[in-house]
Amino acid sequence: MEKNGKKVDVKKWLSRVRTTQGQLKSLIQDGGWMEDARQYLERQGKEVQKLIHSDLAKVKTFVERERRELERLQKQIPGEVTRWKKYLASQRKELEKVLAGVRGASGAKKSKKSKTARKASKKKTTAKKAASRKSSATATANQ
Repeated sequence: MEKNGKKVDVKKWLSRVRTTQGQLKSLIQDGGWMEDARQYLERQGKEVQKLIHSDLAKVKTFVERERRELERLQKQIPGEVTRWKKYLASQRKELEKVLAGVRGASGAKKSKKSKTARKASKKKTTAKKAASRKSSATATANQ
């Protein structure tokens, strides 16, 4: 019985394969499935084109907006540079005024101190010179 059961299963399987081969052969010869596949792909292609077109439009508007913004900023740059130059020049003048005031104040104090220091050093040097003259005169006299 098993032999017959296996034979029946093999026969069923062979009959299914033959019917499927026949159906496949008729589809290939008929060519209808090619037309269906082509139509399906055309529909999908149109959908993809719509998606790409909408995305492309969005990208174009973004790029145009950014281009206008960059052009506006480029026009502002020379004005900003001159404004910064003026600002830095005024700050430099202010700093020079402050430094001149500080130098003047410290320079006046130094000059007063230096005058008194000069007088004191003059007295010391004249006293040293006088002492050295006396010592040289006494030394020559002692000889």
